[in-house]
Amino acid sequence: MIKIGQIDLIPIRDFPVVQVGDEISDIILTTLQKSGLELIQGDIIVVTHSIISIAEGKLYKLDEVKVSEKAAKIAERIGHSQERVEVALREASDVLTEEPVFITKTKHGIVTDFSGIDSSNAPPGMLVALPDDPDESAKRINDSLTETTGFNVPVIITDTHGRPWRKGAVNIAIGVAGMSPFTYNVGKKDIYGNELRGSLICLADQLASAAELLMGQADEGVPVVILRGVGFDEDDGSASVIIRSESEDLFR
Repeated sequence: MIKIGQIDLIPIRDFPVVQVGDEISDIILTTLQKSGLELIQGDIIVVTHSIISIAEGKLYKLDEVKVSEKAAKIAERIGHSQERVEVALREASDVLTEEPVFITKTKHGIVTDFSGIDSSNAPPGMLVALPDDPDESAKRINDSLTETTGFNVPVIITDTHGRPWRKGAVNIAIGVAGMSPFTYNVGKKDIYGNELRGSLICLADQLASAAELLMGQADEGVPVVILRGVGFDEDDGSASVIIRSESEDLFR
């Protein structure tokens, strides 16, 4: 466990526009060098999924999307793009609600609107989807950065999600590598000496949300943030373990 002291959020600015086939880890290292920054042991890299998806070619050209009758009917009812609904259906394993908000479960098991399909931060005339395997994408970057630096550099891949009981969207972790996504407080004591019996903190989501303060959602142009000074457990962690199984679903 790396101990928590002061926490710094460091944006990697002047990040180039990512193209299909790019190696994100190489771009991170090159941009760091140009910016006069370097990674140190204990740093965590947080990456917005959109640049991962673009590099991996998880894009749909709007003028090539053949819209099904089902997608057309849903789009008409909810007042959204037929193409976006169609692509969301293709990326979904299940449709949970169609209106007033189109909520799906993705093939990764993530529950979100429109399967995470978006036109923001996507190349013109395209829709960007979530990576096929965000944990594997994080692992590739983690492996590359770790090999180059000589020490473990955990990676968190993020997406912005709404919440059913609270207004406003926040960044969450959809891919994790090189660290446990959790902080386990069971057995520790609070300030009054009481032993904690059931405290599990999703550290990966907390860090994803913190990084969004610099990443933003518009034209900030900061797709990668370094988090420095954060305590974490080195582990072969993943974001997939964050998702509740159906047996643990509190609302079924």
